[in-house]
Amino acid sequence: MAAKKHSKLKSYLNSNYIEFADEQTSLRLNSLYSDFSKIHAVNQYAYDANIGFWKTIILDCNEQGYLRTSEYATAIDKTTIASEFHRPLKGKPLALTCVLEHMEKTNDIMPIAKFIETYAPKLSWSEWIYNKMLPWRYWSGPFTRNSNLYVLIPTIALIAKNIMSEHFKVPVRREAEHMLTFSEFKAKYAYHFVNELELTDDDMDLILRYLHSQQGVVVADNVKGYGTTYKVIKFPHKQGEVANITKHDEAIINIRTTCHALSLQVDELQRKVEEFEHLSVEEHRKGHTARARYYLKKKKNLEQVLEKRLKSMETMDTILMKIETSQDDIQVVQAFNMGAGTLQDLLGKDELSIETINEIMDKVSDSLSDQKEMEEAMTTGMEDVSPYNDQEIEQELAELIEKETKPVIASSPTIKHVPSSPKQTEEAKSAPKETTTIIPAECESQSELARLNQMFTSIRNTPINTSAITADKDRQHQLELA
Repeated sequence: MAAKKHSKLKSYLNSNYIEFADEQTSLRLNSLYSDFSKIHAVNQYAYDANIGFWKTIILDCNEQGYLRTSEYATAIDKTTIASEFHRPLKGKPLALTCVLEHMEKTNDIMPIAKFIETYAPKLSWSEWIYNKMLPWRYWSGPFTRNSNLYVLIPTIALIAKNIMSEHFKVPVRREAEHMLTFSEFKAKYAYHFVNELELTDDDMDLILRYLHSQQGVVVADNVKGYGTTYKVIKFPHKQGEVANITKHDEAIINIRTTCHALSLQVDELQRKVEEFEHLSVEEHRKGHTARARYYLKKKKNLEQVLEKRLKSMETMDTILMKIETSQDDIQVVQAFNMGAGTLQDLLGKDELSIETINEIMDKVSDSLSDQKEMEEAMTTGMEDVSPYNDQEIEQELAELIEKETKPVIASSPTIKHVPSSPKQTEEAKSAPKETTTIIPAECESQSELARLNQMFTSIRNTPINTSAITADKDRQHQLELA
């Protein structure tokens, strides 16, 4: 077992820390395995670095479940821890003693006796007297007093934090769901709940002490149940509160353990009924009629007992359900009562009386009426101020737009004709008539730029009379010949 545990630790170190890799012969590893406690005054930096490294290694390996003792998964033995890190070529680390001393000063580790004393239940005077009269009220675990064992506080704190987070993962729980027996608590949180840790009963007692001191979880011994007494753990309803086990809680534990015992009995009876039925059939095949009848009678007797146990279990389940439902109903009724009282307090104030509300609503109605009259008066006043009609303004605007977009028609002035010869008259008749467009000098509806643009457009669009030009040239030629 020890060799297997050492092998797991070695494999974990080799895979997660380069300093411990196989065939590693670095100066760093030599320094870690040397007796560096003597260099404290000479090289403070190297001393602190080695202390910090070994502290990280010890805490990490313990949280992962690879560094532990046979009794505790959350503790180490200072006399054997050096052997856990033995290496064939390096031997044992020689300065772990000063590492443990440093960790004890920083409260990373604590002797188990000191841990039990530090995280003991804190009782008031009345609780102390009650505990003296009934010493079963708070537990006193069977802890070992080995002075060589050190509890690792970070590991305990990590497990406790995860337990509380898991419990409060469901935001609303019934009253009975906050309570667990020790066996239920162990079955839920002991095996691989955090990493590879396998917690023992002693570990669970240490964790419960820490939960009681830091998280308000209460633990009670010797709570009467079915056929025996139980250790009961109860979580607070909310984080930050302190739980308390009442007589009603003890009754619920009694019923729950009875239901659990009846369930186990039912399973066992069912198994025996099936077994006797099988034996009866086998004996009948062999021809042993008497034996077959004997097993069949035992089967029938067990079936009667089984039926009674099932009825008893059904009754206990019904009672437990009604108790839990009644506790929920009490909370609902308390909420109703608180809500009704708050509502009555609010309605009892002067601001919420019927007369006050009617008066306020009348004021609101009057204010709205006054506002409406003021808006109507302002609208009427604006209509009287303007002397123009909107329809007339729109009509005049439409006329201006139409006048602006209407095309300009050019007028043609009268042209005075000079008498000419008959030949010129014939040529003038045969030639196409030339039209001259004259642009008005002034146009009030257009700008100067628009008039110039229109003038150039008219010039470009005026056709050139080539026949008249040719006729003039012929007449000039004939005159020269004459």
